[in-house]
Amino acid sequence: MTMKLLGKNMRGIAVAAWFVLLLFPLAALGAEPVPAAFEEAKAAIEQARMAGAEKNAPDDLAQAKSWLAEAEKQHAESQSILSRTMKLVKSNEAAVREILYLASMAKVKAQIAEAKSRKFLAAAELKDARKDLADFRTSLEVMKKTQAEAEAAKAVKAKADAERKALEESRQKAAALEAQKKKELEEAQKKTAEAKLEAERLALQKQKEAAEAKAREAQSAADKQKMEAMQKKMAALERENAMRDDAAKIPHAAVKSADGEIVITVLAINVLTPKNEVSPAGRAVLDQVGAFLKKYAAGSRVTVRGYTDSVGKAAANQALSEKRATEVREYLVLNQNIPSASVAVEGLGPANPVASNATEAGRALNRRVEIVVPTGR
Repeated sequence: MTMKLLGKNMRGIAVAAWFVLLLFPLAALGAEPVPAAFEEAKAAIEQARMAGAEKNAPDDLAQAKSWLAEAEKQHAESQSILSRTMKLVKSNEAAVREILYLASMAKVKAQIAEAKSRKFLAAAELKDARKDLADFRTSLEVMKKTQAEAEAAKAVKAKADAERKALEESRQKAAALEAQKKKELEEAQKKTAEAKLEAERLALQKQKEAAEAKAREAQSAADKQKMEAMQKKMAALERENAMRDDAAKIPHAAVKSADGEIVITVLAINVLTPKNEVSPAGRAVLDQVGAFLKKYAAGSRVTVRGYTDSVGKAAANQALSEKRATEVREYLVLNQNIPSASVAVEGLGPANPVASNATEAGRALNRRVEIVVPTGR
């Protein structure tokens, strides 16, 4: 709309310039109308230039400058002619009018250039304004969107903060509950451990008491066994002493005790005849031996050992020693009722001499019979 009005104004300005030149004579224009027209044209050109016509309306501005240059050229020529032919007033007036027309056209072209430049600038400004408006609207939309996003983010943050706060509160409650449960568990475990230790202590105490009681019982049993063993030993010793004392009462008998045995030794000459049969004196001796065995050897195994001196052959001495032992055994079995199974016989010949066989007295001591009776010790 503004551009259309500017175009109409420019055409009006051109028509007005022609109208002024046609209606008013040169005298009415003043004393020096041409220089004034030139100044107006120059001012219009400068105004157009300042309005950006060199860039936005270069053709129109160039035409304005061209019109002005032509007007100035003709004015210079008319001044030269006027000075030479002052009489040609009518022709001079036509030249002036032509110059004024050219100057007016220069002014008009300059104004057109200015108007076009201003129109271009206005269009550019309008374009920039529209762009700025579009940018503003875009920025506004972006701001609205950003604000909406910020509000949404704020809401999300508020929700997240609330959830985080709730989570932290839940965590703290859970931690407190866990700590409480842990404390209760530790206390329960402590009580359980203490109870276990107390039970173990009581069990150990009971075991100790039982062990001590058992030890006392064992000691008592050991002491009892020891006492019984000592009593048995004392009894056996007393029995052995009694056996030795009673055996010592047997006439013509020598008694010794060793290794839990009582050995009653009688010389062959005191109980046997030269034929190795029990003599009447020997019966008295063996009767007391039988009484001794009945008293002390019941249930025991008695051994009768026969010996000889070293004179003669070994076989003969062996047989003779066995015969002497057998004669004594048979007398004890037959006349003293000593069980035959409890009396054994051994013939040892000249073994284990108790004296030297170099003399008769020594040989007499070696010819003997031993009745070996266990003491039970």
